[in-house]
Amino acid sequence: MTIQSPTLPNGRSVRERLCIYGPPKVGKTHLFFTIAKWHQDLGSDAKFYALSTDTSYDVLSMNPEFCELTNIVWEDVVYFQDYLDAARKFNSLMRPQDWLSVDLMADAWPAVQDEYARVLTKESGADLEDIGDLWATSGKSDDYPITGWEWGMPNARYRILANNLILRCPGHTFLVYGQKELMTGSKSGRSDETQQTKEMFGHLGVKPNGQKDDPFRYHTILHVDSAGEKQQKIATAGERWGYRDWLGKRMGNGSMMDQPIDDFFLDYLVGIGKWTM
Repeated sequence: MTIQSPTLPNGRSVRERLCIYGPPKVGKTHLFFTIAKWHQDLGSDAKFYALSTDTSYDVLSMNPEFCELTNIVWEDVVYFQDYLDAARKFNSLMRPQDWLSVDLMADAWPAVQDEYARVLTKESGADLEDIGDLWATSGKSDDYPITGWEWGMPNARYRILANNLILRCPGHTFLVYGQKELMTGSKSGRSDETQQTKEMFGHLGVKPNGQKDDPFRYHTILHVDSAGEKQQKIATAGERWGYRDWLGKRMGNGSMMDQPIDDFFLDYLVGIGKWTM
């Protein structure tokens, strides 16, 4: 049986660009495994590639529900160069029907900052892993030896991953994030959220953690939370169809809130995303 994403008027198939975010231990990675299981059970030859940052793939792959899956391939990543190397490798293998996940994508942003810190400490003649003693004896401020932090280089490196290797990969993407509360204005007025962020996430009160531009890179942004034991609910922050109304469940701002789901592939990709099977 064929599994197919929607087709655009020009004949091209839609490439999913999904951002899934929420608190820990609510089954965000489980959603990706569910999509892979449907593909294998229905005879699809699609492959599911992933960059795993928290070793959760080792555990979930042993789950009785998924232990027979052979279509998921992953690399454990730690350093930012690991992300780039794995993403390039998977890009070279991917076809239009394949999927790429970074789980957690939010971990890539501190990884690229750590990379930059290692470069600066090396230039100072130190090593990042041994710099504690240097701090203790230097009499310098807490940011020593990183002074005048330059965000240009970390952002440029990050865009290689996010824009070139993730958004422009040949297949579908499934990016996983944690969450953090929206910022409120400080007395100086400098720590409030942008209007665009408020419009997208104000009804939820939380946004994806990670690099600040990430939420605006993706087509569909879904907040996942627990709805009880082995139950999940989803709320929409952004939808590739251009609206946030899902299953006709409206709030005053037209957003879908806390819609229970039993099976992400059937309930969202088929039921809402217009995939066919």
